[in-house]
Amino acid sequence: MKKINNIITDAFTSLESNNYSVLGRPDEPMWDEPIMGVAAGDDTYYDFLKEHIGEFHWTPAEAFAKKYKDVPEAKNLRIISVIFPQMENTKDEQNKARVFPCDEWLVSRGEWENVMREFTAKVEAALEENGIRAVAIDNITEFSRQHSENLGIASNWSHRHTAFAAGMGTFGLSDGFITERGKAVRMTSIIVEADLEVTPRGDRGHYDWCLYFRSGICGACIRRCPIRAITEKGHDKDACLAYETTACEKYWPEHIERGDYIFGCGLCQSKVPCRDKRP
Repeated sequence: MKKINNIITDAFTSLESNNYSVLGRPDEPMWDEPIMGVAAGDDTYYDFLKEHIGEFHWTPAEAFAKKYKDVPEAKNLRIISVIFPQMENTKDEQNKARVFPCDEWLVSRGEWENVMREFTAKVEAALEENGIRAVAIDNITEFSRQHSENLGIASNWSHRHTAFAAGMGTFGLSDGFITERGKAVRMTSIIVEADLEVTPRGDRGHYDWCLYFRSGICGACIRRCPIRAITEKGHDKDACLAYETTACEKYWPEHIERGDYIFGCGLCQSKVPCRDKRP
């Protein structure tokens, strides 16, 4: 794992896109150094995801086969969950937001795809140079939004569920994923053919690190949501998506070009006890 860990760290530190150049601050990074965990390619949790999310959700072997067609010969598949925490300044500015994210949050989310294209390309290339076959989920062209009969908005792969499988944390009331660095994070998944030690998750439940589910207290994310798309019953993804559309039309700042930015409000990930840590 040390070699792979070094490859991922080197790819991160060499990123040219991880900065706030859009805001005129090219020396200020958007994302902090990632934390990582490892899930097993044959973990039965991925069978559960096919049932829970939908048949369209890939197993690690199915995703690996999108790039390497001889998947029956693939052995020791592992999935590395790579989690990028937001920087402290971004989170502090986001704490002040009420109905629309701060500039830093808006840009770091909007530039995320560019950062991931650079990061995953570097990681894949370096791993393969070292004789390790690798597939970054974000680089698979078929990776797209899907509709789940159980959950509504979904996709072919869940980075958050992989993070759970890799023992990196649990979900919260808002559907956000709570890690040891909190839930103000974004993540990606990289499947490798390597006999890595799996990060244990033990008997941890899906919501064990959420104060609301664990103790019936908190609910700070409910109060942070500008349209109450989060309630005691959970997260209404359709209401959240609808608000994002209207909010961009009403509040998008003139000094930031919209371009092809994907928008994420993210208010529920700030000014909450799980912002920076496992509460």
